[in-house]
Amino acid sequence: MRWHHVIVCACALSATAAAAHEDDGEADAGVSRAEGVGVDAGVIDGPAQHETTVRERRLSRSASELTITQDVVQAAPRSGATDLLRLVPGLVASQHSGEGKAHQLFLRGFDAVHGQDVELNVAGVPVNEVSHLHALGYADLNWLIPDAVREVRVTEGSSRAWQGDFAVAGTVRYELGLEERGVTVATSFGSFNRARVFLGVRPFDAPDTFAAAELVRGDGFGARRAFRRASALGQVVVPLDGVRLRLFVGSAAGAFESPGVVRDDANVAGRADFFDAFGAHQGGASSRHQALLGVELRHDTGRTLVEAFGALSELSLRNNFTGFTSGAEGDGLEQRQRDGLVGGRVEHHRHLTLWGHTFSLDLGLGVRRDGITQSQRSYRESDGDALAPTIDAQVTQTAGNAWTELSLAPGPWRFLLGGRADALGFDVVDLRGRRPRVGAFGVHWGLKAGVERRLGERVRLFANYGDGFRSPQARSLADGEVAPFVSVRSAELGASLELPRVVTRLVLFGSHVANDVFFDHTVGTTVSLGPSLRGGASLVVTARPLDGWVLTGSFTGAHARVATSGALLPYFAPLVGRLDTGYSRDVTLGAHRFTGRVGTGLTLIGARPLPFGDFSRAVFLADARASVRWQAIELVFDVQNVFDARWRDGEFTYASRWEPDRSSQLPARHFTAGAPRTFTLTLELHL
Repeated sequence: MRWHHVIVCACALSATAAAAHEDDGEADAGVSRAEGVGVDAGVIDGPAQHETTVRERRLSRSASELTITQDVVQAAPRSGATDLLRLVPGLVASQHSGEGKAHQLFLRGFDAVHGQDVELNVAGVPVNEVSHLHALGYADLNWLIPDAVREVRVTEGSSRAWQGDFAVAGTVRYELGLEERGVTVATSFGSFNRARVFLGVRPFDAPDTFAAAELVRGDGFGARRAFRRASALGQVVVPLDGVRLRLFVGSAAGAFESPGVVRDDANVAGRADFFDAFGAHQGGASSRHQALLGVELRHDTGRTLVEAFGALSELSLRNNFTGFTSGAEGDGLEQRQRDGLVGGRVEHHRHLTLWGHTFSLDLGLGVRRDGITQSQRSYRESDGDALAPTIDAQVTQTAGNAWTELSLAPGPWRFLLGGRADALGFDVVDLRGRRPRVGAFGVHWGLKAGVERRLGERVRLFANYGDGFRSPQARSLADGEVAPFVSVRSAELGASLELPRVVTRLVLFGSHVANDVFFDHTVGTTVSLGPSLRGGASLVVTARPLDGWVLTGSFTGAHARVATSGALLPYFAPLVGRLDTGYSRDVTLGAHRFTGRVGTGLTLIGARPLPFGDFSRAVFLADARASVRWQAIELVFDVQNVFDARWRDGEFTYASRWEPDRSSQLPARHFTAGAPRTFTLTLELHL
């Protein structure tokens, strides 16, 4: 292993203050991804009642493992589940194709496109889609109802053995549940004709059993930005003597328009408005249906978890980012993808006593099979008529994995050693008959290791190493090829300081990608880069200085370069800051008791490198929230982009041709406009 690459990467510096929670109880070691043992306090059940609930929670084994809890989530406005990703230290989520398409993600120096370098999971069901036609690892979270998210578990880096495909920059898992028992009905109205209806039911004291549904629509803040969506989620948890049963189901469908991009020179010259749309007929529709059944068996020496899951997802998408560079009919592409996923996992945790020492052992086995149908064709820009297909294929991708972690904690030390093996098989059929059936197979082996040192009761030091990977695009493989993986070696050094009301974590991280590629999804080209290096630092602080007041923040710096040339990699986020604070208080006026809440969220995104030595503009945004509740009635007022900043959600540099009388093919700046100031008023009934 080229350890010097990892050491050099880890020397870059930055600082932050982000959303996290003291999720590291002193329970047992070696807890698996699915469950851990810890205590969580402050679950709200009505405006005047507070109760302490014992809850399953993993223990952190690095300084970058965090749990984002309800008080942090509710501090500032969240218009969707993707907004919760912005609480992850250093993560940027950008939307450049309308409200309905997966966001573009940036984390730890990686441009993860639509999910290729960030593993996403909801209640145990994988979200990333393998060999996706639009973008590898495509991960759409628009269907996830934000009110049904109980907490967000974050593991940045790839140092844990349970982290799988696409966990290159990190893993984010959403745990579901409703905060309040009973029935909640909410109706929201906002700027640009945005309307939403939400219904949630939690029949028992345990927050994990619930049902929720939402309907949401809007015209968008500019041309061709209308959308509509319906989602339903439900989960039942049945605790028995030594057994815990869990059933999760979900279904969603939606449609959306897309504005595409705006050429910067056309905007400056007055030929295009800032919120304009280039290209007609853009947009799409998506749906997702999923289920998971899990059984957890608890025994004297540990526990065993068995889960089976499945998902059916569909996406149809039309986009044109370059205009007429290929001819008079235009560069519009119509893509259709259908993925039927089935899989399962078994995880076993137990304690062992050897040579007078107690070890914690975790074992895991997993399988996944994706049956994919995909097609791509051009469409005429003038009238939207589809042309002859260029891709028409069926893909079967089968994956199996096995992993283990062994933990030993002698005195103030803790040692973690693990490994993971992943085997992937590919079968590709070209339905146009121009290519024979293609079969390929590959195996990836990964090492995981960590050392923790406690200095008293409040300070912990960490050192972690992990091998991560990204699976290949099936259609890029040759028959009989040993499937290549993008192999990533990552390391980090970290420290945490845990005081009664303040938790602080500092992390230095670095990674070496052996065979990196850059995929520009705006023009659909892939460039091989060879080895690349990334490094940076993150400071994470969460404080609860007074009862009812939470303050979280982050400031993360990252650097990404091609190892051979030293050139900056394009689009990654070198500087990301986030500050969220919220305060709630009960007030009695006469015979009436009210609960008031105020909160704000601030975001800073530094200038991002673009191709050809260009840089994007820095972004600063402010959001605010205020609410008041009396008995069963609550009124919530949200303002996003309080100062009405004219900001660019995405910026790109490439060649395009939108005006026939302008024939230059030189690279030009393009952008997608971010949302202006928006207001939302929500009326909630808690029954």
